[in-house]
This record gives sequence, C-alpha cells and structure tokens, in this order.
Amino acid sequence: MNSNDFSLAFLLFSEIEKLKFQILRSEMEKYKLHPGQIPMFFIINKFPGITQKEIAEHMMVNTSTVAIMLKRLEKAGFVKKEIDENDRRYFHVYLTDKAKGIHDKLIKKVKEFEKMCFSGLSDLEMKELENLLKKIVNNLEAMKDEKTF
Repeated sequence: MNSNDFSLAFLLFSEIEKLKFQILRSEMEKYKLHPGQIPMFFIINKFPGITQKEIAEHMMVNTSTVAIMLKRLEKAGFVKKEIDENDRRYFHVYLTDKAKGIHDKLIKKVKEFEKMCFSGLSDLEMKELENLLKKIVNNLEAMKDEKTF
C-alpha cells in the first residue's frame, strides 16, 4: 500500500459524513437551519439557560465557534440570550417560541433520517456496528488525550 492509499473503511467514513451533510442540509433548509446547528439546537432545548461555554463543552468545539453559531441562530429568531444577573460577562441561552415550534418536527426528521441510514441492518448487525464504532471512538479519544498521532 503506498502513501496515497487509504483503507476503504477510512474513505467510507468520509463519504458517509459528506452524504449525511448534503442530505441534512437540503432538509434543514426548509427550517432555515444549517446541519451543524442541529446538535446545538437540541442541547439548548435539553438544557434551557445553558451558557456558551457549556454548549462548547457538549459539542466539543471552541467557544468562538459557538459564538458564531449562536449569533446566526439568534438572527434567525431561534435563540435568545439573557445576561447572567450575577456576572454580566456571561449570558444564558434559551430557545425561542419559534424554535420550540419546530423542535418536534426536527426530532422527527432526524429520527427518520437515522432509520433510513440503518435500514436493512439486523439488530445483531447494529450491535456489531455500535461496538466497532465505540472502539474507534476510544482510539480517537486516546489520541486526543495524548495529543499525538
């Protein structure tokens, strides 16, 4: 195998991510959302009043990325920010009524998407896939923690 060859599994991960993004982008445009905003949308719904730093920790991204995403969601009318009464440097984030109105539709769409992604896989195959993916996540976590590869 020369240096330009990658395993099929590695290439398939990239292809899956690309296709997932394309399909979700098309569907989320109906709601004026970007696919990358979906996890944030669900996190804010689950933890009303969450801070920007806490969102970043949940999403495993930096706070400046969260700031940009929040600004876009706020401009679209999906989130509102309220200054912390005890420390005015911080604010708490909430979904607006507009966002709450589409939340259940989004969950339904994402669950439909998930079902279609895994259609044709048996329960045993799903379990095997989950176990293999957990191993990969563990490998990546170890690499991240060691900051080497």
